[in-house]
Amino acid sequence: MFFSTKIFRQEDVFKGKRVAVIGAADSAFEKENGDYIDSFDVIVRVNKAPHSWSPEKAKFIGSRTDVLFHSFYENTDSGGGPIDFQLYKQQGIQFIVNPNHNIKGLWTHFNYFKRNLNNKITYFLPRGFYDKMTVDFGKIIPTVGYSALYTVLNSKCKEVFITGFTFFKTPYANDYRDHLKDMKANENHLRKQGIHDPDLEFILFKKELNKRENGHINMDARLLGILKTE
Repeated sequence: MFFSTKIFRQEDVFKGKRVAVIGAADSAFEKENGDYIDSFDVIVRVNKAPHSWSPEKAKFIGSRTDVLFHSFYENTDSGGGPIDFQLYKQQGIQFIVNPNHNIKGLWTHFNYFKRNLNNKITYFLPRGFYDKMTVDFGKIIPTVGYSALYTVLNSKCKEVFITGFTFFKTPYANDYRDHLKDMKANENHLRKQGIHDPDLEFILFKKELNKRENGHINMDARLLGILKTE
């Protein structure tokens, strides 16, 4: 498995491209950005996005996925959801990226790999890139959503559009994790897990925005409002 694991070279995929990153928050459905999103060269989504997508949602979040960042935890409670190659093929997904290039990430990848020996589109982030991304996280790990944002923002894209990210300051969108749409329930869930820190991610996200030297960044009104307020 380790010899067969492929490395996702982010700049090869994103450099010089217009890239849209769509998260799981309800803010992705506040404006009909579907055609705008579909106009981008590369569209990135996270975890359960292929399973929660439906044609009637396309006018808000677009109809295509090129790169899927996935935790490779396939449980339905809080993980990335089932890895379904038939569904991914129907949606045109070319890369499934496991961002957690650490011991736990390798182990989840191994458990997955034992059941899917013929997969050809699963990748890890480069180890050095992962170490750089997580240097400020200590013993916790980034969410898959933050990993997707960090990767895109550090890949010399020509243009970036971000929607559906509020760093858990608003609920999930419908059909994503409906059992955790209640903000208090999700807060308790995150505390019980003890592996993510959305407030830290928001601080580090702002740092990444300030570091970026070139390439236009656009984002939905909700995230802009959060940045201005906090």
